[in-house]
Amino acid sequence: MPAMDTTRFEGLLLRYHGPLRRLSGAYAGAVEAGDLFQEVALALWTALPNLRGESSERTWVYRVAHNTAISFVARQRKLREREPVQPPSFEPASPDNPERELLVDEKRRRLQRAVHELPLPNRQVMLLHLEGLSAAEIETITGCTAGAVATRLTRSRQWLAERVNHEEEKR
Repeated sequence: MPAMDTTRFEGLLLRYHGPLRRLSGAYAGAVEAGDLFQEVALALWTALPNLRGESSERTWVYRVAHNTAISFVARQRKLREREPVQPPSFEPASPDNPERELLVDEKRRRLQRAVHELPLPNRQVMLLHLEGLSAAEIETITGCTAGAVATRLTRSRQWLAERVNHEEEKR
C-alpha cells in the first residue's frame, strides 16, 4: 500500500480506536477483545482500497468492524463447542472505595453478560446505537430498515431491563 493509504489507515485507527475497542469488548468479551480488535484492524487495512466514499467514513468503518465481529463470534462459538474456555479470573477492585467499585463492576458485568446474550442481530443494532450512530447509519451498516432498527432497539431495551432486574432480584 502506498504511504498515502498507510497515513489514511493510521488516521482511521486514531479516530475510531475507542469505539472499535468497545465494539470488540462487546462482541468478544474481555478475554478475546484484543484478538477481535486486531482482526478488525486487519479487515480495515484490507478493505481500505475499496473505500469509495459512497457512504460516510464512519458508516464504512462500523460496517467492516461489525461484519468482522460477526464472523469472529461465529468462529469462537465453533471453537467453544469443541473445547470449553475457562472463565476469566476475578479482578480486584481499586483501593479508593473497594465496596463501591465492586458493586459498580458487578452491575457492569451483569449488563455486559446480558448484552452478550442478546440474539446477534439485536446485539449488533444495540451496540451501534450505544456508539451513537443514527437509525439511518445503522440501516446502512446492517441492511435493516429504520423500522426494524427501532423495533430491535425497543425489544432489546425491554429484554435487557428484565434480564438485569431479574438477576438483581436473585441476589
